[in-house]
Amino acid sequence: MNKYYGIRYELQVMREELRARLFDHSMFEMTNDDQGKNNTLIHHIKEELQDVERALLKMDKGMYGYCEETGEEIPFEKLRILPTARTIYDFYFQELYERKSLPQYDYPHLDETYYS
Repeated sequence: MNKYYGIRYELQVMREELRARLFDHSMFEMTNDDQGKNNTLIHHIKEELQDVERALLKMDKGMYGYCEETGEEIPFEKLRILPTARTIYDFYFQELYERKSLPQYDYPHLDETYYS
């Protein structure tokens, strides 16, 4: 079985959900105040749908899981988190967040017996 089977299934589910959302939002009649928000939302849904479609097409062509800039294989665990990733750089901010440590505070009024 293809190692990307689970990811393919998830992408197919995402595609159907995005298509349904796009249809729902395009059917609403909006006031002028809401029209701008709706157009922005529709734009974002279309972009996300395009990313999903691109990932599925790359799977069909055997090109899924490789960085579009470097040609390096994108680690499977990362693709499970972001299945529409196109480059290894798509994970840059996630890696920065994971490396960021919380500041260490000294709480002298709390002793270790409090946690025991």
